[in-house]
Amino acid sequence: MKGKRWIKLITVTVIAELLLAAGYGYGVIAWAKYRANKVNKSNAQLSKADPDRTYRLKRADLILGLRLGGSVSASKKHKLSLQANYSTKLLSIVDENTKVKAGDVLAVFETDALLEKIDDLKTSYANMEKELVLAIENAKVQERGNEVDMKVADDRLNQAEAALRKYLRLERANNRKTYDLKISSAETSLATAQQDYDNKKQEIAEAGVTDDAQKKEDESALNDLKNKIDTAQNTLDSARMDRKAFKRYDDPIKLLRLYNELEQAKLNREKVRISTSSTLVQRNKQVDNLRSNMRRVRNQLEKYESYVPMMKLVAPADGIVIYADPDRRWGNPDIKPGMDVWKRLVILTIPEMNNLMVDFDLPETYRSRTKVGDRVIITPDSLPALKLYGKIGKIATLPVNQNSWDSASPKVYNSRIVLDRQDPQLVNGMSVQIEVISRVIKNTLFIPVEAVFERQSSFYVYRRVGGAPKETPVSIGESNDNFVQITDGLEEGDVVYLYRPYDKKQSE
Repeated sequence: MKGKRWIKLITVTVIAELLLAAGYGYGVIAWAKYRANKVNKSNAQLSKADPDRTYRLKRADLILGLRLGGSVSASKKHKLSLQANYSTKLLSIVDENTKVKAGDVLAVFETDALLEKIDDLKTSYANMEKELVLAIENAKVQERGNEVDMKVADDRLNQAEAALRKYLRLERANNRKTYDLKISSAETSLATAQQDYDNKKQEIAEAGVTDDAQKKEDESALNDLKNKIDTAQNTLDSARMDRKAFKRYDDPIKLLRLYNELEQAKLNREKVRISTSSTLVQRNKQVDNLRSNMRRVRNQLEKYESYVPMMKLVAPADGIVIYADPDRRWGNPDIKPGMDVWKRLVILTIPEMNNLMVDFDLPETYRSRTKVGDRVIITPDSLPALKLYGKIGKIATLPVNQNSWDSASPKVYNSRIVLDRQDPQLVNGMSVQIEVISRVIKNTLFIPVEAVFERQSSFYVYRRVGGAPKETPVSIGESNDNFVQITDGLEEGDVVYLYRPYDKKQSE
């Protein structure tokens, strides 16, 4: 056992050094086919003749390389998931490994809640349409009412401005003239009442005063002049006092009132303008809000209606159904009816089998000794007699942890092998063994590693001589996982034992 451990240590060291060499291409693959067939035939014949486990030496080419595990993967996989941004449940699904054709329904999702939501949105939208019609009519009524209110306010302002202009341009001058006439009339009435009466009448007719109060005042003045000639002096004093009162009190008060009424009318018009504008803005805002809400509801309705066709997963191509995402190493859900489903959760995968490749993880320690283009031999675990050939087509730029959740796990490079030809026996997900060919030693002798033993840093084998085992020292060269090169001590045709013959006899 110690010898075997030593041999394996040497084997790993030799392989690490040899992986730096370039691949030999299709010639190497052809030779590998030939050598494998010849060795298998020779050993098969030998095993029939000899019941013991032995190996006959024969010169051949020794392949040095790297052995790794991998899995068959389709270059194109149709990963089917719920595309709707909506959480639901899986109602039904086809069995895994079912052969399907393009267009077949593979899975159905629960839609009761979705359809109910669509009905609710339709009802809400219909109600909003009715509210919008009423809101538009209310806004029109409000606009017409605003026009009426503004007209009333404008009329009030115009009346106040007209009253002020009338007083400034007519009434004020007429009042002043009236008081002047009273004084003049009172002065002339002292001479002759009749003449004053006639003059006053004439003046009143010429003035054309229509104000009732003024008429009464004029009539009173005429009566006073006619009936009370003797009171003319008193009338003159009274007229002068009236003119003085008008200038000091009546005229300023009247002007102040008219100006106040004008300002009140202006202020009222501004208040009406602001109030009507604000009310109309609120009405229009109500209309805009309803329209905005309708757009939102309509968008939601269209969105949810678009989800209905997505509630079925249909096969995009012919193939075999695989549950979940085969490229996801961990965290795939348990696919079964009744499970919760959300957007882009991969439920099914349909790999295209017409262009299969092999994916494998390249350990970080071997990255510098392996390159894109290196030739490989692929052997499926379930079909050990099947040998396929290809080359490394891709090696990831950056390494990742072999276990994504464990930062202390070894680093690997996600890599891919391109097959020289497709084989119908391969299927997606099949585990395979990969032999990366880095170097070939031409026309050399080699034996299985289990035939070599170690003692005190020297190596020996049990060679069959005359039908009996004989311990024979040997010198070894390079090796791979299965065979070690013999540089001295054995000749072509020699037969060696793959165990310790003496140990076997003792155990018997």
